[in-house]
Amino acid sequence: MIVRLAFVAGALWALPAIADPADGLVRVGYTTPAISYGNPYSRDEGSGLRNAIFDALTLVERDGALKPALAERWRVVDPTTWEFSIRLGVTFSNGEPFDAAAAAENLNVLMAPEALGTLPRAAELAGVAAVEAVDGLTLRIRTKAPDPLLARRLNMLAMVPPKAWKTMGVDAFARAPVGTGPYRLAAWVEDNKRVRLAASPSSWRPVADAKAVEVVVLSDPSARIKALLSGQLDIVAGLGPDDLDAVRAAGFEAVVIGGNSVMSIAFRTVRDDDAPLKDLRVRQALNYAVDKQGIVDAIMLGTTRVASQGVAFGMPGHNPRLAPVPYDPAKAKAMLAEAGYPSGFPLTIAVYGGLLPNDSLIFQKLAQDLGAVGIKVELRPMVFADYVRRLFAGDWQGIDAFSNGWLGAGLGDPIRSIDQFSCRFSAPFFCDESVLPAIDATRTEMDPARREALMHTVMAELNRVGVALWLVEFSAIYGVSPRVADFDTRDVGVKFEELTFKH
Repeated sequence: MIVRLAFVAGALWALPAIADPADGLVRVGYTTPAISYGNPYSRDEGSGLRNAIFDALTLVERDGALKPALAERWRVVDPTTWEFSIRLGVTFSNGEPFDAAAAAENLNVLMAPEALGTLPRAAELAGVAAVEAVDGLTLRIRTKAPDPLLARRLNMLAMVPPKAWKTMGVDAFARAPVGTGPYRLAAWVEDNKRVRLAASPSSWRPVADAKAVEVVVLSDPSARIKALLSGQLDIVAGLGPDDLDAVRAAGFEAVVIGGNSVMSIAFRTVRDDDAPLKDLRVRQALNYAVDKQGIVDAIMLGTTRVASQGVAFGMPGHNPRLAPVPYDPAKAKAMLAEAGYPSGFPLTIAVYGGLLPNDSLIFQKLAQDLGAVGIKVELRPMVFADYVRRLFAGDWQGIDAFSNGWLGAGLGDPIRSIDQFSCRFSAPFFCDESVLPAIDATRTEMDPARREALMHTVMAELNRVGVALWLVEFSAIYGVSPRVADFDTRDVGVKFEELTFKH
């Protein structure tokens, strides 16, 4: 049963009344703080601040489309050589110029051996052999082997002013970040629980109406909604399906943004015992046993769709010929009996919450449906940090399956998730060598159309061997004040610079 939001009486959080639109201030409530402050190369997205302050050479949109950014265009000279044409006349907010030399210096710093230990995103350059500025506006990059994803990888690497970076060092720069984006840091308030941004007059990305942005961290969802409905915030992130009615009834807009990732239950088959999940018929049966459309309708209230594969609808690599596995418990029981488990078996599934609204209810529904066909499920909670540790150490300690997000964010490509389900993963938990030729072919195919076709084959092959129990695609829900127009989001965060106000 869905529990509707109950507001708590009394002030949960207080700010002065929202500024008049003429002041150009927009206030946004997020769920988590910028843990690494303004460090451009950590994996912390910083409450959507990264794309407000920084630019990279390229940009991957929410739908996975690859777009120009600080590089206006690029070309593949040969399978291991790329040339990028740098945008003319760009400067950092501290006045340092940005050109091909600055880009080369950025990338060469990230390629230094010591960078990997302190700057996690530097790993994107592991396949790069050399970077050089050919002239003021031409950057040449040579890779060790053909890499069709290089332009996408560069989207993960913010460009910083070389002199300031070298002078300040990582920690000081994180507290006073400088980029070429539409905003510059104005102040950290309450440590990293509130941050103020001001429009940067030197940015090549113009700001519309939101000349100032204040990001406020409110972990409690009821506090975020109360702040929105009382006029203290203009936009709040991280709403759940249960919040839609309250927000819309108050005259505010609840914006559902289709996600680029997929929630699944990963099957663990690399193990010494004769576990039931080693049988393909069992893995297929589990997919038939779960009412995923019921999850979409009753738990997610229609805010997402059933997943048919590890790539969300419309994203690069999504195979449109693959349909979701239908809910058919009778077929599931028959397949389990054929596999030798007519009475079912016990199954331990480790789950971590927080990637999707109502995901704890999704896991409970999953256990209920599997129980109906004889699978006695133990849901074992784990925090995300523990999941990451177990994933890369292969330390599953009796866990048969685990919740896993096929994350399309960042690259806008499923290859990282595919790699995790490969025999070649550093700590493999699922291995079917018959899939490897199709996966390997995607790694070096430089023609985008041919690579897309190869990805369709990979997704079909992964479904054939039953790598996971597909659940639902991700979605994000924002609450938006009536004073805000032209609301849109990126892969991570709001497009603050495009916001306009209704006067």
